[in-house]
Amino acid sequence: MPQGKPVIHTPANPPSPTHIQHPADVYYSRAWRWALAVGALFGVGLIKQRRWGMIASIGAVIVGVLRYAAKHEPAQPQITHVHIHDPRIPLGFEGFTIGQISDIHLGQPHSDANLRWAITMLNTLSPDLIVLTGDLVNDRPAIARLPYYLRQLHAPYGVYAITGNHDYVEGIADVIQALHFAGVPLLRNQGFVLNHQGDNIWVAGTDDVWHGQMRIDRAVADAPANMPVLLLAHAPDAIYEANAYPNIFLQLAGHVHGGHIRLPGLGPLARPRYGRWFTHGTQRVQNAWLHISLGLSGRSLRLGNPPEVGMIHLHTHTPEETHATHN
Repeated sequence: MPQGKPVIHTPANPPSPTHIQHPADVYYSRAWRWALAVGALFGVGLIKQRRWGMIASIGAVIVGVLRYAAKHEPAQPQITHVHIHDPRIPLGFEGFTIGQISDIHLGQPHSDANLRWAITMLNTLSPDLIVLTGDLVNDRPAIARLPYYLRQLHAPYGVYAITGNHDYVEGIADVIQALHFAGVPLLRNQGFVLNHQGDNIWVAGTDDVWHGQMRIDRAVADAPANMPVLLLAHAPDAIYEANAYPNIFLQLAGHVHGGHIRLPGLGPLARPRYGRWFTHGTQRVQNAWLHISLGLSGRSLRLGNPPEVGMIHLHTHTPEETHATHN
């Protein structure tokens, strides 16, 4: 059982950071650009041939798909169970569960309903720890509703949050105050020791990279030597900095929303800055595992990317495999 509230460590004189950089705010898939160009040429050909019936049919299909992507799929959240197998996970953490909510974007369509659903599901599933991996809000007036919702989340080892880029855009000072009112500690390049069944891991949380605040070095600076580290970092591309720290066995991220629209053969439509290389799912990246949540919000269009809440299961077994199941 939990042994009191952990002490969150903030180093006084950390070393200088390194930063990942991407030039564009959003990168649109080349495959999608080619597909849209071919589709446009096909459409022009139909117009020249005056194939009005076919044009009307295709238009109706497109409208139907867009309506589904705007109204239906964003309102159909799911639970994703992810099992992480890694020999660095201590024996005491075998079967330890982490509930992950990312990219709530409170204030966007479906966000309140999806968050209410997530709270009900997590309180039913009872994970040992709950983490909120950034982009809590997407609308300044919605910040006032955040404490009401987050106070309803309960886990034996607590609920912790990190920032995302939208939390800065909407007003980071107000977001920090809302988390304080909710009783949710915010990890800003900080970490703490989590003890479970006689074993320890270090939980490290970083600030937002988009605004130049991410400092993995600070978040792990006080971690005892050789202690396994669970990293919370909003941007998936942070995994490349994380690999400089061999004790980091897993990064939990969000940010990308799976690329919003993802179809077989075309992949994700859009990749934001700091989410260029990985958009969804669980993968081994060099030394560490990376799990990227599809996010909870109904922000923009979703197709092939339903909103999700993650249940992360830790296993100390040695098989070099990980898998995700959806139910």
